[in-house]
Amino acid sequence: MKNKYIIYLFAVLTIIIFAALYMIDIPSPSIVITEKYTLNLK
Repeated sequence: MKNKYIIYLFAVLTIIIFAALYMIDIPSPSIVITEKYTLNLK
């Protein structure tokens, strides 16, 4: 019986974590970095 409770607890915790990550607004990076590379091939 204890294994069922552990599985249910784990499932509920993962659902809560995914919902919290979905609710948190993660800002996109505002600075675009572009670099030019020159290759000197011989």
